[in-house]
Amino acid sequence: MNSTAVLDFLRRELTPTPGRGSATLRLVVACLAATIPILTHHIPYALVIMIILYRIAQEDTAATLMGSIVGAVGFTIGLGSVLFAWEISLDLPWLRICFLIGFIFGALFFKRALRIGALGTAIGVPAAIVMIYPDRFPPNPEMLVEALLWIWWCVILGLAINAVVHLLLSRGDPFTLLRRALDTRLLAVEYALRRMAGNVTMPPPTASLNALSIAGMTRPLSLLKSASIFQPWVHDRREGLAAIVTLTDRLVTAAVALEALTPLAA
Repeated sequence: MNSTAVLDFLRRELTPTPGRGSATLRLVVACLAATIPILTHHIPYALVIMIILYRIAQEDTAATLMGSIVGAVGFTIGLGSVLFAWEISLDLPWLRICFLIGFIFGALFFKRALRIGALGTAIGVPAAIVMIYPDRFPPNPEMLVEALLWIWWCVILGLAINAVVHLLLSRGDPFTLLRRALDTRLLAVEYALRRMAGNVTMPPPTASLNALSIAGMTRPLSLLKSASIFQPWVHDRREGLAAIVTLTDRLVTAAVALEALTPLAA
């Protein structure tokens, strides 16, 4: 791959898309806020805090708060289950393997069975990972429990900081943000069609068609998922709204293709 292809790839991937700037700002502020207690209190497993900040951060306040609460509850239950499992299986490797398999199966099962599937993931996946600690470190119960408590505190700290930062800086209701995202795409398509027809009577949109086509459907579908959890009206019409999101994205793609073909036709 030559340097031109690399630069084109970076230019395409780093193109400013709607919501990217505000999301970056929130993530940077959260990481800076987490760095203060990490350095002042010499907290180990600081990487866990940063991973939590990156993983739980969402566009809307409701999804972030729900993710933080579900993550805290699920992680506490999962690590509590690990303590119980260690109590009866610390000296029995084969039994620890059985618990490990059970935690993985439970995470996969509850992720599909529960409406909030992230709760099953928050319980089972961390518990399964922590179950391998006795095989990586000396089987000293005190050291294992201390490490487990530090990990729990790092996760709770990351979730709390993430929730506070998003309460202060995030923009709110997921369904409102979904409607705004769809309106932005439709206005961009309308502006492109009017410009190609030579009848520009409206101000230019806030985001270009190219940026919207690169952004794709990831953000609207994520907002739709959050809205369907918190609003029964959206949940009952989720399939229809998902179809609208898909059709809007196809309109954006078609408009971009039409813009590219117009100079050739001329």
